[in-house]
Amino acid sequence: MVLVDPAAFRDIYACEMLREQFARVKPKNVTSSIAGRYSALGVAGTNTLLELFDGALPGPRRLTGGLVFSFEHPGSVHRARELLDTGPGIGGEYELVTRTAADTGDVHPWYHMLRADLGADSPLLMFLNEVTGEYFDSVSARRGPDGELLRSGYLDAAFGTGTGDRRRLRDITAVTLRVRPPRAARMADALGALGYRATTSPPGRPTDADEPTYRISGPGVDITLVASTTGAEGVLDITTDLHEAPPQEQEFVFGDTSRLVLRPDGTAHWTFTPPA
Repeated sequence: MVLVDPAAFRDIYACEMLREQFARVKPKNVTSSIAGRYSALGVAGTNTLLELFDGALPGPRRLTGGLVFSFEHPGSVHRARELLDTGPGIGGEYELVTRTAADTGDVHPWYHMLRADLGADSPLLMFLNEVTGEYFDSVSARRGPDGELLRSGYLDAAFGTGTGDRRRLRDITAVTLRVRPPRAARMADALGALGYRATTSPPGRPTDADEPTYRISGPGVDITLVASTTGAEGVLDITTDLHEAPPQEQEFVFGDTSRLVLRPDGTAHWTFTPPA
């Protein structure tokens, strides 16, 4: 999840290359227990999703972005909750989100949401989510051979699967965030409890890090937490791999705060300036 300023959001929304060549792109109108009602732009790969929000994101506090991890095996979120409580002792806020059928008034379980406790003042969110079978069936999503609630199945159902829907974007492979030092440690501990591997590098690497930087590796993605006492917290960049590499580097600039570069090596690098 990335919050961008209105000028960058308008440029991203208007970019034909994103919709026609880069990714499956879809506006979303969302109702969240965290931030109320707002609009977002979904940019989908095969298994991963980038959600972009403009600078008008509502909510009880200022939010600049975050990470969402989704489980494919039913029951995983409860195990994750146990690991957060009994491992690093970070804990989290759990909620079973429900939806009420408009025609019958019946209440259906929709997805399990576990929000890691990053501090009451955190502008960043870290969710561990698991959709229910009822939700999966409601959008006619494809399950795995053993009943897995596949992320790719959900994205295909939500964003389309036709031959014209194939785009260059394969998936997000790396994310960098600027985070306050205590929060960086909590995020690293939480991910460590879930089996991710964390190493640290000295202050000054990257240059705006005035505390040790955490480099966290897990299934399919590398996460860098730039621990800094200055600068706005938020997502600094993402790296993706591509189905098809361009013959030469291509650059796209969105406002003054975001830049996407497609590389001949089969990767793309998208940078952001977190809003203050």
